Amino acid sequence: MTLLNKTLLHTTDSYIKRLQKGGISTVEDLIGHYPRTYKDKSDVLELFSYVNIKEPNTLRVKIESLTTERTRNGKELSKAVLADKSGFLSEAVWFNRKYMLQKFHAGDTVKIYGKPKYEYGRLSFPSPDIEFAKDEGSSIVPVYPECNYIPSAWFEGKMVCIREYIRTIPEVLPEEIRKQKGFRTKAVNITAIHFPTSKADFERARTELAYEELFSLQYEGIMRKKSGEEASAGRAIPIPMNPETVKEIISKLPFPLTNGQKVVLFQILKDMERPFAMQRLLQGDVGTGKTIVVMIAAIHAILESRKIPGNIPIQVAILAPTEILARQHFASSMNLLSSFGITSDFLVGGLTSKQKTDVKARLKNGDLSVVIGTHALIEDTVHFENLALTIVDEQHRFGVEQRRALEQYSSHKTGGLPHVLNMTATPIPRTLSLTIYGDQDISVLSEYPVGRLPIHTKVLSETERNEAYNFIATEVQAGRQVYWISPLVEESETLDIASAVNMQEILQSVFPTFRVGLIHGKMKAREKDAIMQAFYERKIDILSSTSVVEVGVDNPNASVICIEAAERFGLSQLHQFRGRVGRGKDQSYCYLFTTKSYTGERLRAMERTNDGFELSEIDLELRGPGEVYGVRQSGVPEFKIADLKDLELVSEIREDIEEYMIKK
Repeated sequence: MTLLNKTLLHTTDSYIKRLQKGGISTVEDLIGHYPRTYKDKSDVLELFSYVNIKEPNTLRVKIESLTTERTRNGKELSKAVLADKSGFLSEAVWFNRKYMLQKFHAGDTVKIYGKPKYEYGRLSFPSPDIEFAKDEGSSIVPVYPECNYIPSAWFEGKMVCIREYIRTIPEVLPEEIRKQKGFRTKAVNITAIHFPTSKADFERARTELAYEELFSLQYEGIMRKKSGEEASAGRAIPIPMNPETVKEIISKLPFPLTNGQKVVLFQILKDMERPFAMQRLLQGDVGTGKTIVVMIAAIHAILESRKIPGNIPIQVAILAPTEILARQHFASSMNLLSSFGITSDFLVGGLTSKQKTDVKARLKNGDLSVVIGTHALIEDTVHFENLALTIVDEQHRFGVEQRRALEQYSSHKTGGLPHVLNMTATPIPRTLSLTIYGDQDISVLSEYPVGRLPIHTKVLSETERNEAYNFIATEVQAGRQVYWISPLVEESETLDIASAVNMQEILQSVFPTFRVGLIHGKMKAREKDAIMQAFYERKIDILSSTSVVEVGVDNPNASVICIEAAERFGLSQLHQFRGRVGRGKDQSYCYLFTTKSYTGERLRAMERTNDGFELSEIDLELRGPGEVYGVRQSGVPEFKIADLKDLELVSEIREDIEEYMIKK
């Protein structure tokens, strides 16, 4: 690797430091800072009357005058009066670009590139690119992502400094696949992406590099899965599937399973029959019944393992991202587990030292079959006698290393490795989930239980707030309950948006006879537990909260959820909030309040559909996978050049890899 330096790039130490903070330290890093798109300056217009005001245009014009003055707030405003071939005049304006414009003068013929504005009967160009008309620069100009406030134009100018290093970049694709696909070499494609000769040249390079990037991610995931299976061969406990045991467990449920739940349960149980560790992701929309499926699998594993001669009784660990969710899982599963003679308990940070010591001792000596907990389960002082199944709920909420700690947990008596079942209620389109979770098998649960009513959702402006208040009064008087979500815990001096603390005061004044509670992440665990318990016991009518109730919280009597400043949340997160209601027999409602500044249409998607996968697609298009699902810590890759439309290639790439591995 060659480190970047100011001599190589003809720049200053300040820029080198800014690049390093942005993750660009070597020549290879800079070469991999790919442009996302390009400016097409090939079609040069001579007349202003030909411009398209909906997109950028390139024009050859003459500078009639060029002036710079200071505005009241101290900015430098440069104006150029421009004349086209017919003598028609227009204007271009720039802020703080005097240094860039110093080489241009009245009478010069120039080319400008930019998107025009048409206001008050006049055509103008805000901050267009400008160059002398006789310059022989490329007509296809790459547009780079900014990095630590370094603009695209800087990268455009510096790539030429490292062009000679491109030929040393090694191939990533196997030669056999590259030739089979008819792809150019990586060096040719990288040259074309940074120095395109035409639109077709740029697009071909971008497509082939995107395939290569996705190929690498898929190949790494498949190889991780393969090596995990090899490493766990003979160390995971195979649990034979017994249909009679499954029927017995299901018979004790107060409701029938959906067909989707039955299919997913079968996939999990078949995985656990194998002599190596299961690595499966159960992806289910809000309210589709993931938890009961994994609980049936856990009970089946424990009951069947007891029948294996000479086998040490197995244990199951269920890891939840919050104490509220861990305690809820424990409370909802305790009776079902005990009906089969299965011992269970929970381990969370809010327990006393004595309680923690007791749970840990019972885990180590095998007296405890099922433990449900938070990060406390990953501590070095926790030892299982024979951990055979690990279930990670909302797995993307844990860091990669945290998940790996449980996946590779070796039971102190047997040295065995557990089967691993990850769960998420965040719907992810199949092609993206294959990219993110290429090292796991994937089950999808999208079918809702029979009789579950779709949640009515409505976007409301501030002027429509009383409509919601009146309806909520009716719902609470009928004995139902309400969640009220705010983005902040307390009021902010800089942000004019609702806080949970302030909303509790407002709601108590609007509904003086109702019981209004408050919960947020800054509270102690015991305090939060007490409030949630009071809410479950219907001692609280309206619960003012932050996003602490986003995932998994289950109160069938809650029929309304109101969300303040809804535009500040992504669609996927709003869908998670909405899933807190609609869990009982009553029709449920979701009100999305917007601030005065919101004028968009994005939230209307919440009104149109209750389908989390559809909303996920929309959210991805608007915000990208890194922002929607989290980056690095949760294991979601940051694509260098691939984008959402390239994910259509994933199935083809997986087939190419499988064929390649067979031949290999």
